[in-house]
Amino acid sequence: MLLFINGSWVSENEAVIPFQDGGFLYGDSLFESIRVGAGRPFRIHKNLERLRQGLNVIRLELPWSSKELIEICNTFIAKNNLQDGLLRLIVTRGTITGSPWNFSGAPNVYLTGRSLPPLPELPVKLEFVQEKDYPIARFFPAIKSGNYLGNMLAKRDAEQNGSFEPIFVNRDGLITEGALRNIFFVRDGILLTPGLALGVLPGIMRDTVLEIASSEGIRIQEEAISSSALSTFSEAFISSTGIGILPAVWDGFRSTHKLTYHLRDLLEARLKTGK
Repeated sequence: MLLFINGSWVSENEAVIPFQDGGFLYGDSLFESIRVGAGRPFRIHKNLERLRQGLNVIRLELPWSSKELIEICNTFIAKNNLQDGLLRLIVTRGTITGSPWNFSGAPNVYLTGRSLPPLPELPVKLEFVQEKDYPIARFFPAIKSGNYLGNMLAKRDAEQNGSFEPIFVNRDGLITEGALRNIFFVRDGILLTPGLALGVLPGIMRDTVLEIASSEGIRIQEEAISSSALSTFSEAFISSTGIGILPAVWDGFRSTHKLTYHLRDLLEARLKTGK
């Protein structure tokens, strides 16, 4: 596979990251995961909007325009003949020279990608965990920075317990999000998901799911959801750029996931169009 590094195309075997890269040393970076469907980047404008927002937050200027970044992503897809997969666009503050806080030149920009892995057995199992047990507080929840230590620890613990995804519950007993995915529930035909005010990442796929549900006339509620309400739901699923929609269960909860599979079919059809 050919990768993009600061304007050059290099093979995976030749690709290197500077040891003094601020993203590597301090997590001083942003990233975006971009879905590829039918050989095209899916809703890439949404990813780039979030990236630009993040760049403003961390006070970093990128030498490429959004149009140029789209061209780079399309070139990556063509060079690697990627039909259905995932791109990862990474922007770091740059390479440190001299003092630990002096960065040389422009930011470092990396683009890598992969084909989609096989889906896990469905439905996937969730595990509800306490936020206080993991250092997941993010500097700015609406952006994707290179600081995911708490999330990865929670993900590893959940997998060791036989679960696919940990779902965080905050100190107020409210459900927020998964370590890597957004969470949705269904009750009385209403689609519910934790509101962004709770510090939830505004996932690209989350936004897409809400758009599809709205177009189907499904009532949507973005709100505070108590973990004590888990027994009241008839369905649950998680979403992300990499997995789309996956029906979910947890200990003591089972479902036919009728609405979930309907939304999943609609999403998969949309992904196949690349739009």
